[in-house]
Amino acid sequence: MLKIVCLALFIAAVSAGIPYKDCGHAEVSNLAITGCTTSPCTLHKGKEVTIDIDFTANQDSDKAEWSLHAIVGGLDLDLATLIPGFDRDGCKDTPCPIKKGDKKKFSAKITIPGATPTIEADVKARLIGGSGDLFCGTVHGDIKD
Repeated sequence: MLKIVCLALFIAAVSAGIPYKDCGHAEVSNLAITGCTTSPCTLHKGKEVTIDIDFTANQDSDKAEWSLHAIVGGLDLDLATLIPGFDRDGCKDTPCPIKKGDKKKFSAKITIPGATPTIEADVKARLIGGSGDLFCGTVHGDIKD
């Protein structure tokens, strides 16, 4: 459940024009999410959203691992280790193999479950290739009814 909450918060906050902190090396060229125009980005329970992240690959890689952390009350929570069923395979959302210099798109859809708690948090999302981060960003989001 926490994975869903934090992924939803990340998705909520990465809209075009929504502030985010780049924790990589400026690989991201565009961030967009359906229905989000402010920060913190508000997501509504029961709604499906789409996130699209355009980036320029900084390395060759045959793999991509999706990493998602929630920063809540100063705690850094690795959602992949806390939530059963978290799928780390980033190649499902970004076609692999990845070649250095290629323009790529990470694209994912999620429905915010109705049982998701109302929460506001910073969320760090990373796509990790064979030689480190392909992209990394921290965003601020808010889930509401």
